[in-house]
Amino acid sequence: MRSIQHISDFPDKLNPMLVKELRQGLRGISFVTLFIAVQAFLCFILLITAAVASHENAGHLLSRIIFFFFSLAVLVVQPLRGIGALQTEIKNNTIDLLCLTRLSAWRITFGKWISIVSQSALILTAIIPYLILRYFFGDMQIFSEILLMLSIFLLSALFTAGTVGFSALKSVIIRVLLPICAAFFVFIFIWNLFFDGRHTFLVLLRPVTLDSLTTTLTFLGFITACVYATWMLLDLGTSLIAPLSENRATRRRLISLGLITFTLLVFGLAKVDIEISLALGLALCIPVSMISLTENANLVQPIVTPFTSKGIFGTTAGRVLYPGWATGLVFVLLLYGLMQALMHYSYRADDEATTVLNSVFAILLFPLALTRLFARKHENRFGLFLLFICTQFLIVLIVMAAEEFIDGAKLQVMQYFFWVPSSFMYLGGSSSFSVPALLNVSYINVILYASIAMSSSLPVWKHIRDVERASDNDQ
Repeated sequence: MRSIQHISDFPDKLNPMLVKELRQGLRGISFVTLFIAVQAFLCFILLITAAVASHENAGHLLSRIIFFFFSLAVLVVQPLRGIGALQTEIKNNTIDLLCLTRLSAWRITFGKWISIVSQSALILTAIIPYLILRYFFGDMQIFSEILLMLSIFLLSALFTAGTVGFSALKSVIIRVLLPICAAFFVFIFIWNLFFDGRHTFLVLLRPVTLDSLTTTLTFLGFITACVYATWMLLDLGTSLIAPLSENRATRRRLISLGLITFTLLVFGLAKVDIEISLALGLALCIPVSMISLTENANLVQPIVTPFTSKGIFGTTAGRVLYPGWATGLVFVLLLYGLMQALMHYSYRADDEATTVLNSVFAILLFPLALTRLFARKHENRFGLFLLFICTQFLIVLIVMAAEEFIDGAKLQVMQYFFWVPSSFMYLGGSSSFSVPALLNVSYINVILYASIAMSSSLPVWKHIRDVERASDNDQ
């Protein structure tokens, strides 16, 4: 009897946070209801479709229905369960108590995330029998459909990491309303994706056929970007609840530099299209840049000591690897230079690709410059950063709407908003700006906003030098 009880319980080697959250989650009414509802709907739809669908379209119709319900469960419902993951512990003041049990901030965040992902994996395993039944209807691309289902599961893990990471933020708008709005748009997207006809579903399967080197590398790049972004979002939540003496920035920035360099070099040697390589490179740059530009600038001596003990080399490296938005700015500019070099020497990037690269980095530097000009003492740095990013796109949408009521040629108004980095998406297709002119504007935006942010960081650099001197004196 004791051996049976021992087998039925979770092993002691598992993360205690994972065990606690899994026990609560698997018995929770939300998961049980979702799990049973998915099974009931799929059973009912399977019987109805098998009875009324013609032989030609029954298979693809069943595939679309199965993928729709699976996507609805793991891309919409499951990620929303992470909204209050860390905020619950923060409100109950149990973070410090958990740390006393030798649970690090990372293990707390990771445990809450993996518990929700494990429940999504349980839904995945429950869906597989329906794919087996669908096989008997014929015309099934079994390998591609399995890869597509695994890709959806990977996206579910990414979305869940987003809600868990954002759950440590103080802003209710970002922590709650933003995920709910995103879930609504994801629902609309998957509805159109799987019920817009057979052709759309076949187009969706095409990237996961892996029938060429380009599609294989693109799929591997997609996996890399999802895993990397998941880690970044979890690391964001970890950084928000971790003590100041814990340095998470150095490892994050070094891994990001290495991964971006390696990925783009491999894609360049494989002659992958520049559009795919640029999109993947920017997808890898954006998460680490956003976190680096919003970090707390209060540097403490235990973080500085390992760098200063290595002399001038360590101190120089610290200018890029110390936690804080000021060193984060230097790191982002280094990342920008690296992307420029890789794009020009590996891909011979044209003016349009360079303009996109410049504009994306300007979009990231623009909110930092605004924050340093108008909200220096604001504590919710990441929330304000996201707000200013959204403001850029809102300005462009408002100007585009205003142009509909203005007589005359298009872009008479938009061309005066060239200083908004996100306007390049609209100005690029206009006749008012040539490609070289838009390229020059993109360079000006990067230099302008980087200069504003750098000039406002002088007091932070003085603080960094003071901490380094104190560390040298104690050695």
